[in-house]
Amino acid sequence: MNRLPTFAVCLLVLWYSLPFSAEDTPLKFVWHKAIQQGSIEFYGLELDGKGKGKFNFKKRQEDALEIDFELKPAKVETLLSYFVRADFLNETKNFVSPRKVADMGLKTVRFENGARKREVTFNYTEDRTMMDIVDFFENLCQQEKSLFEMGLALKYDRLGIPKKLDELDRNLTAKRIVEPERFAPVLEKIYRDESLMNLARTEAKKILSKIEKMQSVAN
Repeated sequence: MNRLPTFAVCLLVLWYSLPFSAEDTPLKFVWHKAIQQGSIEFYGLELDGKGKGKFNFKKRQEDALEIDFELKPAKVETLLSYFVRADFLNETKNFVSPRKVADMGLKTVRFENGARKREVTFNYTEDRTMMDIVDFFENLCQQEKSLFEMGLALKYDRLGIPKKLDELDRNLTAKRIVEPERFAPVLEKIYRDESLMNLARTEAKKILSKIEKMQSVAN
């Protein structure tokens, strides 16, 4: 019977001994995506094991923006489980696909667990768990960008609110939002603002109810 090399055994032992309580583990997750074409030049985030994070993005010809956010421990645990399942810190694992595909944006993923760390940069991956990691980061960035833009529209572009609400509804339906409940405060604010058009207020209330139902099912 074939035996795993000693080095591989050690790596597996290290992984499976990794505590699944992100709260007690000095973790850091980093995501960055650079885009050659389009209105957005880059976006990304940094997140620690306690759910404290910073989302940043830059539109072309504009200054970069950085926004603080906080993720629930359960979501950090989900992200951590992806990295463990991917065996990400195993330097022998190659996540970069050799296939020639269209430019999908240069993605950089970094994971740090104390002194152990690894960074991978790629345009495309065929590793299924790495795809899960990419989807998680993409959805989290979409969430924070939508939150920021909805708050901005509420202050400076009130006629643009229905469009932002429609975008949010589509993302919720497609499950491209990591923590839907983070939108509850701004949706409540829109719904209760009698100076806004009825269309926006009605839509905000509908989405708020949708999020509440999603939460009740999840719990």
